[in-house]
Amino acid sequence: MKQRGWFFRILPAVIFLLAACGQNGNDIQSAPIEAGDMAARAVAPKMAKMESGGEQSLTELSEPAAAVKRYIAMRHSLTVETTAKEMQAAFDATVAHCAALKCQMLSANYNKETQYNPPSASLSVRVPPRSMAVFLSGLAKSGEVLQHHQDSEDKTDAVIDADARIKNLTDLRDRLRGMLKDKSAKFRDVIEIERELANTQAQLDSINGIRKVLAQETELVAVNIDFTAAQSITEKGFFAPVAQAFNNAGRVLMESFANVITFIMGALPWLLFGIPIIILVRKFWAKIKAKFL
Repeated sequence: MKQRGWFFRILPAVIFLLAACGQNGNDIQSAPIEAGDMAARAVAPKMAKMESGGEQSLTELSEPAAAVKRYIAMRHSLTVETTAKEMQAAFDATVAHCAALKCQMLSANYNKETQYNPPSASLSVRVPPRSMAVFLSGLAKSGEVLQHHQDSEDKTDAVIDADARIKNLTDLRDRLRGMLKDKSAKFRDVIEIERELANTQAQLDSINGIRKVLAQETELVAVNIDFTAAQSITEKGFFAPVAQAFNNAGRVLMESFANVITFIMGALPWLLFGIPIIILVRKFWAKIKAKFL
């Protein structure tokens, strides 16, 4: 009985301890869930932002890409009209203006006035971009610009490819030169290296030439100019075809006379040899005819 009384005395204490341990266990198990909830709460705004504006969030996270330099070849074609008397002065002034702006002269042609053709001129230059506006304004003072055509071409891919090939070929050439310095290399290997080095240098010189041409096309503006003579009032009027016909009448007559002279001179050798032969044939035929008759 005494033992049962002692057991009943400590039973409430044991039940209290077990209840306390169960509560602590529940607290421990619920802690990770609360931590996970806190993490979910922290991530939820970011996920919502990405769902509402995914492109903007990705742009903010990524670094801005560097802009690629573009290589553009610019070309201008102009037709300038001046009077026949002023064309030489306009042409010379344009050439002098180009030289003052340090342009690159490609070609310059001037055809003087003849009896049947008016004067004409053409000019092909490359102008620095910063001087293009000044050059065009000076050209407008030399005459009336009848036509101005402008176009461009993107040479970026060609320039990037040329630069990459130049770098690769230069590295290969330097490595081959380093291999030639090896004293332990065999004579046959040295010959092969020198042959490959010469081939590499030839390719490098070729691509360097292409790169220079691309630099001229993209760093300077190509300008082609045609100078034409203004027509007179007679040439522009109602009777222009008649006036032109009178102007050409003398030339047509002389051309016909020249054709007759050419024909006579071409037939003269045959006449010199043909007439005596015809005379001899007639005499021989007359003798045969008289003999038989």
